[in-house]
Amino acid sequence: MNRPIRLNTTFSTADAESPEIHCRNGKLFLTFKDWQNKNVSVLFADPVGFKWEEADSFYEGERDDSCYIIENSEWIATYLKHGDISKNEAYQHYKFNFNGIGQLEVIALSFLERT
Repeated sequence: MNRPIRLNTTFSTADAESPEIHCRNGKLFLTFKDWQNKNVSVLFADPVGFKWEEADSFYEGERDDSCYIIENSEWIATYLKHGDISKNEAYQHYKFNFNGIGQLEVIALSFLERT
């Protein structure tokens, strides 16, 4: 059911260092240093769920150092079933893989990247 679609981002999570996750005032912020030691900031709009996993797990065809939208997400289906979001809202299941460090998964309307 879950199908990863690779995102085209201006940043890379490959060999990233020091990821930090902060949730404030209904916004989720991710910051880290990329492989070139540049600071990267990502803001997720209207997040309804997020999780950090140190134990890597991957869907078929997914790389350990890339970012994805997970289509046909079972996680989103759970939120729909419980009425936390509606089908009329454009929520996405995002997954950011930090090869060997961990994975951040977020359900949000969108994200904005700054490098």
